[in-house]
Formats: sequence, C-alpha cells, structure tokens
Amino acid sequence: MTTYTELKAQIDALQRKAEEVRKEEIAEIVTDIKAKITDYDLKPNDLFPEFRSTISAPRPRGLRKEREIKYRQPDTGEVWSGGPGRKPKWVRDVEESGKSIEQFLVKKD
Repeated sequence: MTTYTELKAQIDALQRKAEEVRKEEIAEIVTDIKAKITDYDLKPNDLFPEFRSTISAPRPRGLRKEREIKYRQPDTGEVWSGGPGRKPKWVRDVEESGKSIEQFLVKKD
C-alpha cells in the first residue's frame, strides 16, 4: 500500500512537471498570438474593448498649445508657465526657502 508521504511526493513531482509543461506551452501560445496580431493588424481595443487605454497618443507639435512663460529663474534661466501639474524643482526650492515665487514673475513689455 502507498503511504500518504509517498502520495504527497508524487503530487509535488506532478505539480512541478505540470508547471514546466505549462510554461513551455505558454511560450508557444504567445508566439502564435503575436503572429496573429501582426497578421490581422489587431489593436488593444480589438482584443479588449471593455478597457479604454489611459495612454493617449501625443498630439502633433503644431496642435499643442504653447504656454506663456510666467516665471523665470534668473541664475539658470529655467522657466515655468504657472500651469497645473507638478511644479519644477526650482519653484519648489524657492517656496521651501520661504520666498515668494512672485519675485520671479516675468515682466511683460
């Protein structure tokens, strides 16, 4: 009669073998899927229409809205438009030192 320990060892060996075969088959399947994606010129939305891509393609340079420079760091010439988003390091450094960013305001002619 086979003991519990022997059966457990057989199960472990079979699970390891199954995982090896699974990895081999996955490699073949992925290669096949990539070939079909290329052949049919499929896009992510074709495969997963329920998921919207959070990455948008960059707009061509001509369509981007250039922001007006509002602040300039006199020592380095670095600029900032004062728009939304993360502030440049030099602006954060100025604010952390207790100074006002308004002293770096670019004067308009």
